[in-house]
Amino acid sequence: MQESGSLRNLPAAVMLRDDLDTDRLNADLAELSGSEFWALQQSFEDGVVGEESDVDWKVLSLRAPRGDVRRTDPGGPGRDWFDDTPLMAKAPYLGQILSELGTELRSVRLMALAPGVSVAEHSDTPIGLPYGYVRLHIPLVTNPGAVLVMDGAEQRWQPGTLWYADFDRPHSVRNTGDRARIHLVADCATNDRLLGLFPESFRAQLPASDIAYYRPVLPLTPPELAEFSCRFAIPFSFMEWGLPVVDDQETDLVAEVAAEDGGLVLRVEGRASVELLHLGAGEFRLLGWSEERLLRLDLFDDNPRVELSTRRGRRRQVVVRPAHRLATV
Repeated sequence: MQESGSLRNLPAAVMLRDDLDTDRLNADLAELSGSEFWALQQSFEDGVVGEESDVDWKVLSLRAPRGDVRRTDPGGPGRDWFDDTPLMAKAPYLGQILSELGTELRSVRLMALAPGVSVAEHSDTPIGLPYGYVRLHIPLVTNPGAVLVMDGAEQRWQPGTLWYADFDRPHSVRNTGDRARIHLVADCATNDRLLGLFPESFRAQLPASDIAYYRPVLPLTPPELAEFSCRFAIPFSFMEWGLPVVDDQETDLVAEVAAEDGGLVLRVEGRASVELLHLGAGEFRLLGWSEERLLRLDLFDDNPRVELSTRRGRRRQVVVRPAHRLATV
């Protein structure tokens, strides 16, 4: 799914704040710099933490799945809630800035790009307003040789500022200076309060229908959890995070939704389990993910079925599969 032209016409990066106290930022960084938990960045795919980065790009996690300080990956769909690691308490000013964003946080990491290291052009997909969460940066340490290149323009962000960038666009990073470039990088859910930090000129051009806003989670009662238990076929493409769902029955996998530990869990053959979060009227998003991908369990008439949808901005794709309700005790 291609991003709509209206979003592509917006600036690739905008400053959200320029009033951060650099002395307090430096004090927090000093508390964290000597931590033993700095480690190379890792990837995350289908519930599994992947390989370490092949360049010297180290991470210190302030917020991570299960609050595990050893997790240097950004996390993703699964059964682990994001929580602060013990290191967040050592950075009270950074914690204050993050709380003032007024939105749900996923991973929050200090990321240090070593001198002499460059990262080739790539895209951080799926991240961006059409997906329902964005990646923000607070520069802590930089130098003239530390450069982010987006849309052919060089960005040299300075301490004391907070930045949004559309990292779904191709971009590259290099550090030709003599010291590490250190940024705090926070992945945040998209809501009205967060968007209120954006410049008015940016918001005026922002098409609301292209944004995947977060809705509050509405917990189900224990009897309701049991009533939503079912079995169905799920397209392989639905489990490929960030890609659109495709109605190809030949690739269908066996799936089951079951009540467990006070919630609902989606189990798919050969894939990691994912907890489902109820948004109302039988519609669910995936824990660790946004409303980019939803399940609607229509189980209570003569033709029980599951509606699986993916969206990017205003473009939505839907696949429907028949469902079989599981017996409840």
